Amino acid sequence: MVAASGVAWLALHDWLHWGWFGAEHRLLIIHGVSAALSLTVVGDLLPLHIRLAWRTRRNLRSGVSALAVMGLLGLSGLLLYYGDEEWRDIVRWLHIGVVVFGIVAMPLHIWVGKRRMVRHRVADARSVQVVHPARSAV
Repeated sequence: MVAASGVAWLALHDWLHWGWFGAEHRLLIIHGVSAALSLTVVGDLLPLHIRLAWRTRRNLRSGVSALAVMGLLGLSGLLLYYGDEEWRDIVRWLHIGVVVFGIVAMPLHIWVGKRRMVRHRVADARSVQVVHPARSAV
């Protein structure tokens, strides 16, 4: 929802120049609310998911990349809303650039994690010996 509303706003505002202020305004509201919810989800992941992965040294590259993307997007979003007008264009293009990286980083992190989980399950299944209970004589 965050990426879709941001790309839709970018398309209306920058590429198409339609000037639909009502639609652009609604898209920014959707974008802001969904971004806040996304950052809340990332915050919820910190105590368990991220801490466990850090301790076990799993998916560090993709995880740190995904976490850095979310942090930069949150910070640049705050600067776009509350920051100085002189920095707005630079922060805006930084935000858009990080989004492009994030559109790759987040799904990649999920894919790497799921792939690793499947490999571990297969390895665990191979290492477990199946013991059949002794058949009783009837």
